[in-house]
Amino acid sequence: ASTSYIQRRLQIGYNRAASLMERMEQEGIVGPANHAGKREILLESPHGGED
Repeated sequence: ASTSYIQRRLQIGYNRAASLMERMEQEGIVGPANHAGKREILLESPHGGED
């Protein structure tokens, strides 16, 4: 997951997307950003897939 992905999928600005990613990290949903800005998703989808 990345901030830009959240931004595109939710059609929101970068600052709002970055705030959401920060909150999801605090909640344990995603891990910290790697060198490329991507984060590991820590929770499994209840539907079994990514979408």
